[in-house]
Amino acid sequence: MKRSLVLTIAAFTASGAAQWQPALASTPVPRIFVGCVSNGVYTNEDGYVIRIHQSGGALLNLSQWEKKMLRISGNLLPGDNFYLTAAPVVVGPCK
Repeated sequence: MKRSLVLTIAAFTASGAAQWQPALASTPVPRIFVGCVSNGVYTNEDGYVIRIHQSGGALLNLSQWEKKMLRISGNLLPGDNFYLTAAPVVVGPCK
């Protein structure tokens, strides 16, 4: 059994498949979203709940934008965590 495991690892490594590369999914991705604030939660037009963080890392208090549609721009990270790079812009009431 040990021999099989060693041979498998050796073959995997020799094939080049075991190269270390950065996980691109974990790097910030610049995005602009439009969505609504309801019950203190921002949901974009595709139905995803986005957790909006201020530049310092704290979650943004969305109470002042309740029932408003916002356009936000910033960087999206894993877990639908979004870090603002500009102030949210009100584009109208929620539909």
